[in-house]
This record gives sequence, C-alpha cells and structure tokens, in this order.
Amino acid sequence: MSTTVTVTQDPIALRKAGLRALNDALGQDAAQAFLRQYSGTGDFTKDRHKWNPKTHEEVVAGIMKVQDDMDRGVIDVAGRSIV
Repeated sequence: MSTTVTVTQDPIALRKAGLRALNDALGQDAAQAFLRQYSGTGDFTKDRHKWNPKTHEEVVAGIMKVQDDMDRGVIDVAGRSIV
C-alpha cells in the first residue's frame, strides 16, 4: 500500500505515516533501534567539542595543508605518502 503524505497534512497523520513507512522498511525491532539513536537530548553546538575539539580555523588549516600536499604530489587522495 502506498501512502502519500504532504507537509500540509495533520502532523499526527504525518507522524503515523512516517512510523509506518519506517516499520515497513526496517521491521519493528530495527525501526525502534533507529529511533532510539535520535531520541537524545542536549546542545549539539556545545557538546560537539567533546568529540571534535578542533576549532573551525584548525579544520580549515588541516584541509588546506592536505590540498597543498596533494598538489605538490607528496600524498595521494587517501593521505598516503607517495614520495
């Protein structure tokens, strides 16, 4: 059965259709496991520094160094030394 849900529909109907589609695609156990991944709380902007402590400037500098090394033929696309 195919159900088309538009964003203008009742939010409850949209949620039900989404959960039904997820359950149909993954099965009940996997759908529940998938949803548990997204039920967290917290502040991503603040918490992201726990797993990525680099600043924006450090990330950009690292990307630019890799690009420069690739341009000079020092490393390959995977970052392996080729000299």
